[in-house]
Amino acid sequence: MRRLFAALSPRANARRTRLRMRLLPRTLRARLSILFALSTSAVLVLNGVVLYHGLKTRLETASAHEMATTLLTLQTRLRTLPDLAAVTADRATWHNQLHGHKNLDIALFHARSAPLIRTSGYWPNAQTLAVRAGIAPVHVSMETQPLRFLVATAPLGDVSGTQVRVVVQYDARAERAFLRTYALNVLAVIAIGTLVNALLAWSIARFGLRPLACLTARAERISSSHLAQPLPEHDMPGELKELSRAFNRMLARLHESFTRLAQFSSDLAHDMRTPLTNLLAEAQVALSQPRSADEYRNVIESSVDEFQRLARLIDSMLFLARADSGHHRLTLQFVDARSEAMRIAGYYETMAADAGVEIVVSGHAHFHGDVPLVQRALSNLISNALSHAPRGSIVNVQCAERRRHAQLSVSDCGAGIASPHLERIFDRFYRVDPSRHNSAGGTGLGLAIVKAIMDEHQGEYSVESVAHERTTFSLHFPKHPLQPMGG
Repeated sequence: MRRLFAALSPRANARRTRLRMRLLPRTLRARLSILFALSTSAVLVLNGVVLYHGLKTRLETASAHEMATTLLTLQTRLRTLPDLAAVTADRATWHNQLHGHKNLDIALFHARSAPLIRTSGYWPNAQTLAVRAGIAPVHVSMETQPLRFLVATAPLGDVSGTQVRVVVQYDARAERAFLRTYALNVLAVIAIGTLVNALLAWSIARFGLRPLACLTARAERISSSHLAQPLPEHDMPGELKELSRAFNRMLARLHESFTRLAQFSSDLAHDMRTPLTNLLAEAQVALSQPRSADEYRNVIESSVDEFQRLARLIDSMLFLARADSGHHRLTLQFVDARSEAMRIAGYYETMAADAGVEIVVSGHAHFHGDVPLVQRALSNLISNALSHAPRGSIVNVQCAERRRHAQLSVSDCGAGIASPHLERIFDRFYRVDPSRHNSAGGTGLGLAIVKAIMDEHQGEYSVESVAHERTTFSLHFPKHPLQPMGG
């Protein structure tokens, strides 16, 4: 049962969250207005309740004080009278003891409950006669009538000590009517105040969210051809200023990505058009007149070279696409960097001999990585070095062990790379000399593939170049890379 409740509780919480979201208005302006109106009404209600109870307590305290003062006056008066006959002799005197209080009435009883004096507004009540009372007053109230009584006894001034029961009555009907009217007025103020505050909140929210509306309007005008137009930052409130800055940084990244994508598309079309144009031209020349078998063979062999170049280009594009999508998972193995460098150097030995260049491998390094990808990165760097190394020079492949990573460096003594090109040398299809885009049969994606391989290994890559002296590409492989999550 507990497992069932545990399984159902996330669903129930999600259902309650969706229900609350449905109950809330769609617009932020309406939400702010409603929340402001509710908070204001809550404050008004709390204020009204506090004031109502404070007024009620004040009225009850004042009435109790009047009753106690009147009772004390009556007790003092009775102590000056000699007998019961003197009590009933002058009734007007007892009315004067009320001092014009319309809510007060009094009654005087003999100890045997015989009425002596009673004002016109007094309400006969058996409870006031049944309650035990002494000099100290006793409070009595009625459930069916808004009346409160104060009961006490007072001795007469005679020697016999005759006791007279004194009852002071307070009629709270006027008090209750006043409190009822006050409560209605408070409710009216709360209702009107809530409505007025809701309207004010709507106007304030509309005014406060006006910069956001302007920001939205400016953002809607942004398109792929207007990415260079940033959103305003200086005239925005503090909260929206950070949003504008973040949005502008995103626009800058998008603009850069669009620019690179446009350049990439142009370079890709150019690199694919060149071999296709060559294939088409060779085919048209071959078909323009009858040819011998050897001539057709030469055309086919030339076409095969172009097809291989297209295949390498497509293979490189597919590799970069898989790397960008994160669908490639590393197969981590122990890598002996020197051994792998010697293997790749042996593969390029014939090409190096034809170019009059010697490949020298030195140092030792060990780490965990994807062996085929490490080989491909080294192969691309060595191939790039051979294509730029002058005849009679040496291409150095150095392996070095560091504290947290293994470093593989490939150096050549070519013409070097100018500083403006160093930042973009790893971009796709980027070439230092665009006029040599077909040199060595390259695709312009070799260094971009190296960058993708290092990103998958969570490694670092760098290039240093001194013109006509040395250019060094360095790869820093972490010794124990984290396996990226597969897509």
